[in-house]
Amino acid sequence: MTIRKYSQTNFTQGQVGPNIFGRSDTPIYRAGLAELSNFLILPQGGVQKRRGFQFITADPDNSTTPDGSTSLTTAGFHSSSRLIPFKFSEGQEYVLIIEPAHDSDPAKIHVYYQDVRQVVLQNGVSGNVFPITTSNIEELRFTQSFDYMIIVHKDMRPLQLIRGSSNSDWSCGHLSFDHIPTANFNFDATLTPSATTGTGINMTLAGGTYRWVDADWPDGHKNMHVVINGGLAKLKTRTSATVMTADVIYDLVDTETAQGHEWEIDAFSNLSSSLGGGFPRSVSFHQNRLIFGGTRDKPQTLFGSQSGDFFNFDAFTRTVTESGGSTEVTGTVTDDASITFTIASDSVNVIQHLVSQQSLFIFTSDGEFDMSGEPVTPSNVLVRKQTGYGIGSGVTTPKIVDNEVLFVAKGGKQLRAFVYNFNTDAYSAKNYSLVHHDILSGADRIAVLTNYANTNTNYVFCTNTDGSLGVLGVNTEFSVVGWMKFTTDGNFKDLTVIDDRLYALVQRYDNDGSTLNTGVFLEKWSEDDIFLDSYHTTSATSSTFTGAQGLEGRTVKVVADGLLHPDLTVTNAGNFTLTRTSSSTQIGHNYESTAKTLPIVFNIQGQNTLGEKVRKVLVELQLQDTKSCKVDDIVVPFKNFGSTLLNQSISPFTGQKRVRLTGYSTTPQTIFKSDEPLPCTLLSMSNEVKFAGGKLQDTG
Repeated sequence: MTIRKYSQTNFTQGQVGPNIFGRSDTPIYRAGLAELSNFLILPQGGVQKRRGFQFITADPDNSTTPDGSTSLTTAGFHSSSRLIPFKFSEGQEYVLIIEPAHDSDPAKIHVYYQDVRQVVLQNGVSGNVFPITTSNIEELRFTQSFDYMIIVHKDMRPLQLIRGSSNSDWSCGHLSFDHIPTANFNFDATLTPSATTGTGINMTLAGGTYRWVDADWPDGHKNMHVVINGGLAKLKTRTSATVMTADVIYDLVDTETAQGHEWEIDAFSNLSSSLGGGFPRSVSFHQNRLIFGGTRDKPQTLFGSQSGDFFNFDAFTRTVTESGGSTEVTGTVTDDASITFTIASDSVNVIQHLVSQQSLFIFTSDGEFDMSGEPVTPSNVLVRKQTGYGIGSGVTTPKIVDNEVLFVAKGGKQLRAFVYNFNTDAYSAKNYSLVHHDILSGADRIAVLTNYANTNTNYVFCTNTDGSLGVLGVNTEFSVVGWMKFTTDGNFKDLTVIDDRLYALVQRYDNDGSTLNTGVFLEKWSEDDIFLDSYHTTSATSSTFTGAQGLEGRTVKVVADGLLHPDLTVTNAGNFTLTRTSSSTQIGHNYESTAKTLPIVFNIQGQNTLGEKVRKVLVELQLQDTKSCKVDDIVVPFKNFGSTLLNQSISPFTGQKRVRLTGYSTTPQTIFKSDEPLPCTLLSMSNEVKFAGGKLQDTG
């Protein structure tokens, strides 16, 4: 029998899909794995056991500290809650938990700074207004500038969340405009002004079914604007269903009757669709303008503010002319005036997201566009369709990594990168899920971490419908692109990044271990060498402890002074007792990390050996700072009798371990595993195998 060695020194392709199993001729095969769960791809080639998620709080009704000094329950935040980052300045970054109204509870905004809750805002309390419900929270969009954040939804008047003079000084209410943008809704009625200037002129409707509504904006036409006959007027008083008085702001050219496609009203309102209304679906700052995109009734239209005047969407610049003792006030279109642009295409492109980069990137339901102009002005704005994949209507906000904008294409199975291609002088949307096609399923949240621990690479996190995370390690400079999957005792629900740390809302199991809690916990991905989820840690020297919130009634893993402790069950009050005194204790949910190779394939006289019976003989593991691991369920020893006392923690091992293997297979694969809450890093793996006959050539 012939012995050959198959070495894999690079795992940067991560978990590849089964459709690649037949491509042993590609470099992807030699850098890929059949399974990679709860390991982290390192850009240098190895894989490292992921660290755990630290419990922050489970009770939205108590101000809590990470050490659990405040009594908590495990009710959790509402499962539909959203995590929003608020970055005021360096060192002043906040985690916002937006909790929708449910049952008899109002909507709430919980503000956390350095893992301590600072304040809770409630809708309808202390002047705060934010009518956020379980039906609209999924499609909230937001953008931020300095100390205020703008939040939009197509069925909700835009909100402005403001940070005041301190960490606990916050308020939220409706956004105030200096001038609301206007739009034409192809009305079925004509409009005739009674004069070109002055106050109290009549605006008279005729034909069609359009009727005035006598209520203050945004509930009606009163105080809304009308653009007609080259001028602008503000509606004041409804005198009948077809007549409203108005004050002229910019003089009209004449009093001719304007057809239905020739006059405009305010674009934002909660008027019915027959009257023209709705609110913005998306928002961004771009080139010193505030840009809104896609209202309910103008889903393909962009509205840009005046340059440097974010809340003024006046399409004209005011000009006053004195002539012959009379004053004429007109509006002139200048480069700094507001911008309104409607995407004209042969399909419906509902604007879902806006991202400001070199151009304004516009992600719609049916394709990806860019708005160019250096700078963008009313006279030179150009919007071009670049790719045609489309994006869903949910939470999947595109994220920027290096010079690429990553987005989940509609369907939730593809992560694509919108990036400029010099060869075609256009943008493309390359597919990061092609090789790893089964890693994403219904992905609806994205977060990007660019500075995690000492890994020197970027990680993109996507939530799947099964509660797992699809995690992409990507470094475009060195062509590192590999997927892995994070699983936990429960479901990951939402993600955000603040202060270079990943925060998650996680739905954990209750004390019977089989039923998910109705609420979610706030947790943070640790950079410390702690390999437990929803964990608590303490440096107090004792054997009895309290305050294990979120773990009540659960049987969990414990690491005490660096040693594994027998599993224990936390009481319903959050207390637990060790069998010995410990001065460094971590307690939480265990998770298993697995790296399974693709079938080992050799080349025999130009033919691969897939399907031939092969016996695995030996595996050589190159490890770094490792305390525990298994190969094919064989425990790799790290503690030797006589050299290490049994009551002392294991020293991290760096070097080579050789493990004897057994068993025949026609698709030989090796499973490397870490099922204890201890550190583990695999740098490379070499398998020695035996099979009879043939001249064998190593495909590596």
